[in-house]
Amino acid sequence: MIGFDKKMIGILPLREAMRMASAQGYDLVEVSPNAEPPVCRILDYGRFLYEEKTKQQATKKKQHAVSVRQMRLTLKISEHDFDTKVRKIREFLEAKDRVKVTVILRGREVVHKEQGIEMIDRIQERLLDVAILESEPRLEGTTRLSWQVMFLPLKGANKKPKTVMEKQESLKKEKRPSVAAAGEEQKTS
Repeated sequence: MIGFDKKMIGILPLREAMRMASAQGYDLVEVSPNAEPPVCRILDYGRFLYEEKTKQQATKKKQHAVSVRQMRLTLKISEHDFDTKVRKIREFLEAKDRVKVTVILRGREVVHKEQGIEMIDRIQERLLDVAILESEPRLEGTTRLSWQVMFLPLKGANKKPKTVMEKQESLKKEKRPSVAAAGEEQKTS
């Protein structure tokens, strides 16, 4: 048992502990029920609940609920509108929100899927100081295609990530180095 002044009293029977608490005008509260023997404390239970509630509210104020914001673009966007959208994405990221960017391909634009990747790459280049890509861009949809990518706010990392196009270039080089080398060997033979 722990007294009102937070000093250890010792191990007491329950009835005696309750009598001591009521004699002092306070409550007997079980603080650690899983301990052997259980730990009880003499305190003002109403004040204890109030202090716990204020501690929880203080921790809630310090927390930031991360939300996912969304930005949609098309390939035929003007340069000024593109700048405005990128500026807005930057604001979301600086507020520590995740941003889902969707580049919509309409009509015949579906044939030029690489232009969607180029647009995502342009966005990423402008946001290098505040964001990183969560994963590679993925193509979604069957009749109406769109590239989707998620940007995460950067947490003080000084590492400069590769752009999407650089990653694709390196993947292409890894997949087909033997084709170019084989062609050169045939010319020399």
